[in-house]
Amino acid sequence: MVTLKLKIMKYLYLSLTATILLLFSNCSDDYKLSTGFTVPTELSSPAKVELDVTSSNNIILSWNGGGADDGSYVIYEVLFTKKGETFSEPIEKMASDYGAQAKLTLTHAVLNGIARKAGIKPGETGEISWTVTTSKGGDIKTIDLKKDMEVTRGDGIDNMPDNLYLYGSGNESGGTDGSLFRKASDGIYIIYSKISGSGDIELKGKIGDEEFAYHLEDAKLKDGSGVTNITPNTNPYRITVDFNTLSVKTEIISNVRCIWGASFDVIGNLSYIGNGKFAADNCAIRFLDPSKPETNPPGWLSWIEERYYFIATVDGTDKCWGRMDGVSSERPTGNEPLSFYELGEFTWSQWDHLWKMKGDLDSKKATITIDANKENLMIHEFSNVTNL
Repeated sequence: MVTLKLKIMKYLYLSLTATILLLFSNCSDDYKLSTGFTVPTELSSPAKVELDVTSSNNIILSWNGGGADDGSYVIYEVLFTKKGETFSEPIEKMASDYGAQAKLTLTHAVLNGIARKAGIKPGETGEISWTVTTSKGGDIKTIDLKKDMEVTRGDGIDNMPDNLYLYGSGNESGGTDGSLFRKASDGIYIIYSKISGSGDIELKGKIGDEEFAYHLEDAKLKDGSGVTNITPNTNPYRITVDFNTLSVKTEIISNVRCIWGASFDVIGNLSYIGNGKFAADNCAIRFLDPSKPETNPPGWLSWIEERYYFIATVDGTDKCWGRMDGVSSERPTGNEPLSFYELGEFTWSQWDHLWKMKGDLDSKKATITIDANKENLMIHEFSNVTNL
């Protein structure tokens, strides 16, 4: 009887397996990955644009036709060049809106930067050409179409410095030395600095060995020497100089702290120590462990949790200073590049932009430091590690 049951079970198993294989075989064509796609057939953009870098209006470049054969997404990239030149070495490349939409939204400031790269001087008019590449599954296709735009630039500054420095009696150095800005992106320079005394600052840049000066006039950045006044504060400022919008933005930074993502408990309160650095000494680091009540684990936690980020108050609003590319799934070993510890600024969300902490920091004391300009990155570090 048992033997008969085993034979029946074996028969049913083999029959079921054969049926499943047959179904997959018959349906294989239906689920075959399609990588076919076509390219746009029409480009559209304004014929003429008069740039105003302070404008909140946008310039839209769009295209029609083309797309994936299976109705899914393709990836678009817009290439720019000076009129009359080829797109083999574009002056700028930009992904379309969300990478897959058939349009690119440009601010006046961004198009002004592209016009600068095309050799159009402030106050002058020139022409820029653009086209689109389409890709899917690693296959990239170009088109023979291009669109020209006549662009007129307003007042601006073209002697963009290789390095920008903060001087003046209100600066931390008292004006004797220049403090170096970090170049955050093309035309945008950022520095964290305390402003005291008179609050007077000066901006100086260098292109090679040649020095230039810049100042604010009627709330616009201008060439030439001049003093800009910032109200002194006990907290440091983040000063952003934007040559694309001809603006200088100041924001007060306070209450910088390193916290556990799971519990919001503070690991260290970082004080500003000068020269663009925030630090907290002798920070007790204990990973959140459900088996160790002294680590204050949340009631729902069933694993050891070591993810962290920073919170800073920027002009009165809490912001997350966290990992640039989302959440760290890997535990650092000590061989990571400096960019692994780079800080970006985001709207706070509990489980976004976290790092995992290096394993040997558990049950240790350490100095936690944020350096706003180390090798042109804003990074954080753990040092002076000792046992608790």
